[in-house]
Amino acid sequence: MKTQMLKGIALASLVTVLSTPLYAQTAGTSNQPAEPVTEELGYGFGSALASVFYIPAKVTYAGLGLLTGGLGYVLTGGRANVANNIIYPAVRGNYVVTPAHLKGTEPIYFVGAAPDAPQPETIAAQRR
Repeated sequence: MKTQMLKGIALASLVTVLSTPLYAQTAGTSNQPAEPVTEELGYGFGSALASVFYIPAKVTYAGLGLLTGGLGYVLTGGRANVANNIIYPAVRGNYVVTPAHLKGTEPIYFVGAAPDAPQPETIAAQRR
C-alpha cells in the first residue's frame, strides 16, 4: 500500500515537472515580446549581488536613524516631530534591490519620504 502511494506521488510529481514548460509558454500571453531567459537570469543574479552590499548598508543607516531619532526626542524634551523627521526617512525606503530596479523601470529609494504633515483639522481636534 505504501509503495503504491509513493509511486503515485512520484508519477504526479513527474507529470507536474514535465508540464511546467507548457504552462510557462502559455501563461505569458501579452503583446510585449518576452525577454530572453539569460537576460532575465542576469538581472536576477545582478540584483542578488547588489543586495548583498545594499542590505547591510540600508539596515545600518536605518539603525543609526533610529538611534539618532531617539536621541533627538530626548534632547528636545519629547518633541515627536523632531524624532519623526529623523526616523521616517531613515527607516522608509527599499531594503532589497530587485531586477526592476536594475532595469530602471522602478526607482530605488535609499532614503525614504518624510512623514506626512498633520492636517489642520487634526491639530485643532488635538488642542481641545
